[in-house]
Amino acid sequence: MTTSREITPDVEHHRDGDGRKRRRRLRFARPSRRETKRVKQNANASGRRGRRDRTPQAAEAFPARRRRRWPWIVALIMVLALLGGAVYTVFFSPLLAMTTVTISGADDTLNAQVRSTVSVPAGTPLARVDLDAVAATARSVPEVAEVEVARDWPHTLSLTVTPRVPVAVTSANGQLWLLDSDGDPYLTVASPPPAMVTVQLAAPGRTDPATRAALTVVAALTPDFKSQVAVLSARTEFDVELTLIDRRKVIWGEPTQSAQKMQILPALLAARQGTEYDISDPTLVTVR
Repeated sequence: MTTSREITPDVEHHRDGDGRKRRRRLRFARPSRRETKRVKQNANASGRRGRRDRTPQAAEAFPARRRRRWPWIVALIMVLALLGGAVYTVFFSPLLAMTTVTISGADDTLNAQVRSTVSVPAGTPLARVDLDAVAATARSVPEVAEVEVARDWPHTLSLTVTPRVPVAVTSANGQLWLLDSDGDPYLTVASPPPAMVTVQLAAPGRTDPATRAALTVVAALTPDFKSQVAVLSARTEFDVELTLIDRRKVIWGEPTQSAQKMQILPALLAARQGTEYDISDPTLVTVR
């Protein structure tokens, strides 16, 4: 086990004239000015030698750094060139230009009508074709309910058309209009198509409650019974009536329980003679 030793300055013992023992601290000899100057000169010389030794190493480091940067710079230039070429090819080059428009989903007549309405110049880069604008133009055709537009690379613009399906005919502004299942009067006709129910409405349209009630009843009628209906009228959504070809009248009432009403109506008409059949409550029918 080691112990620390206290270091004390060297002392000198001597006796005074009276015989007492005295201690006097020894003074260290200071270096002369010449020796101090020599030490500083040696230190400066060694520092200069150190700087001269480091200078060649630092000079060699700069070219090495430059050599390490060049591959990254070349790679960045190549990437930018490739991106620029890709953008030009897709958006501006004729290599990916539109040359063909295909239309499907409807009959030939409607497809031809849509084709004549949609006007996209041939040679337009396919990526720059505004799909929403093309779809909006195709939907301006009355018989088109919906259309999907897609790019079929590399040269084809594809349209898939969903046609409207007429479910009834109504009269408005002195003309006959086809009604689709949403209640939109979308196309005028000269005469009602065969097996199509004619509906009398005050204000036909998809937001009209009477229109929705009338079309609910039309959807409940069987194909065979539709041919016996001359006119279906709906003054309100709670007051639906059928006028048959033989002039008999059926009071349907609200469009609720339509399936049950349609089930009992043919047998009721065959079994009981009358001019007016009230089936607004299918559990309690009235014949007059």
